[in-house]
Amino acid sequence: MPARDLKKAGEVKKRIKRESPGAEIIVMEMDLCSFASIQNFSSNFLRLGLPLNILINNAGKLCRSFQLTENKFEMTFATNYLGHYLLTKLLLGKMVETATKTGVHGRIINVTSVIHRWVAKEGFKFDDMLLPKSYNGTRAYALSKLANILHAKEMARQLRERNANVTINSVHPGIVKTGIIRDHRGFITDLVFFLASKLLKSTAQGASTTCYIAINPQVNGISGKYFADCNESSCSPLADDDCAAFDLWMKTNILVHKSLAFN
Repeated sequence: MPARDLKKAGEVKKRIKRESPGAEIIVMEMDLCSFASIQNFSSNFLRLGLPLNILINNAGKLCRSFQLTENKFEMTFATNYLGHYLLTKLLLGKMVETATKTGVHGRIINVTSVIHRWVAKEGFKFDDMLLPKSYNGTRAYALSKLANILHAKEMARQLRERNANVTINSVHPGIVKTGIIRDHRGFITDLVFFLASKLLKSTAQGASTTCYIAINPQVNGISGKYFADCNESSCSPLADDDCAAFDLWMKTNILVHKSLAFN
């Protein structure tokens, strides 16, 4: 269990152990907004020699004000997309190896959001996502969630070309009661969430589609798709654009390689 806050992760581990005494859980530190932290986690994990069948990329950072990571990228986009991209890249070899040895296909799940539909093609510019000229937290979040879907789409194509026994899909969990709005509290926000409370999903309900894609045999072999409410669904035309997916992957790959070489 990778976690930025080891104390909170320890509490989660205790709850899981109470419900499932036979579970074996290892908590390891990782901060998705830091390339160095992701590299450190990946190296430590790979040294354990454990198999890896399922990877769930689930960060949902939303910054109210403009912030930069230690790598000098906008915080929301870097955490939700760049961090997941790098983590997947560093662990993919182990996933392919595990699938080959066990015969059980690996599954990668990118948790995204229906808010990706808010992004127009003319507003999806890589350099501006890294360092926006003007900042809007909701827009940054929407951009990162669109990037998650495009990442899954291009990775699915590459995995098929490699004949790898690994799939990757995107999941919209629904509008969930989580702590993501804790930095966005105010009268209007509180009022909106109070009025919408009957429509919001609990954390457990929000996790249902992610769990379905992670373990249900009915999605064996399905890759590069977008799911909501445990069903394959349609994403925005931009999120379904093969050229946009490849272009984003190429630019991200170059950026990551330059950043890691510099560090």
